Amino acid sequence: MKIHMEISHPQNPSIHVGQIEYSHIEVGTSPQMLKGRLRLFQESLFFEYEDKTLEEVPAIKEWTDLLKDVPFLPLLSDIQKEQFIDSTNSVQDLSIFFSLKYFLPILTLDADRIKEPLTLAKHEASHIEWQDDTGLNGLFSQASKAQVSQDTKNIVQIILFPPSISREKSEALIQSLTKMFVQIHGGESTYELIEKAL
Repeated sequence: MKIHMEISHPQNPSIHVGQIEYSHIEVGTSPQMLKGRLRLFQESLFFEYEDKTLEEVPAIKEWTDLLKDVPFLPLLSDIQKEQFIDSTNSVQDLSIFFSLKYFLPILTLDADRIKEPLTLAKHEASHIEWQDDTGLNGLFSQASKAQVSQDTKNIVQIILFPPSISREKSEALIQSLTKMFVQIHGGESTYELIEKAL
């Protein structure tokens, strides 16, 4: 499985894009270890950011300067109000955990529900949108008809990295995520990193 991705490059691209593909996976209820980790991590985020303006946190400000909709920001805002995210499934939980831990936008799609090429575009309004060859599309920050379910066997995951993160660090983070992902879901993974793509 290799999904061809096309990127519509803006005038001054600065965001690195990681494309990960997982095949022959098993999606299910999160193991207790992941559920507990996600809950404890949200509690630690609450205490850390309870009295802070999120947009002034340097790692978050870097994203708000680049994008109008920062996918993980609404989740952090809810955590600030002690509205913690409930466990959904193993894929969603791990994606949310990793996104919040490293402040990285992550888009996870059921690869069998999309038809390649998968196109990414950053619009003038600083929204990032994806679209497949059938016209199925969505903003990077929204759920979609191609979202993962318990029947999903193959996944394509897109991770955005800010300019401040080097290629070496980006690749190390991708490898860390794929290792955790395969430990929980089985299957195999491949990835590609495209520097200054969006």
